[in-house]
Amino acid sequence: MKSSDKDKKKILDEILTATQTGTIVCRIAQRLNIRPYEAFKKFIASNTYRIFRNPESTLSYMGDEAICQHFLLEINKSN
Repeated sequence: MKSSDKDKKKILDEILTATQTGTIVCRIAQRLNIRPYEAFKKFIASNTYRIFRNPESTLSYMGDEAICQHFLLEINKSN
């Protein structure tokens, strides 16, 4: 893959994950009955988010609900 193609793919991945992050955060906020900003802070600080942002991970290809469930399992394990 050419360098310019890699750059284009990286930009596309960033746009898609940014858009998907908003949807996931809204789901988390609803599930936990917290404000979206609080859900955003929790999600961004999570291991689930770190994995989700890696374009090579299988989590990055899953739907919003699956990623939300992964996050909820992570926070339940830590409590």
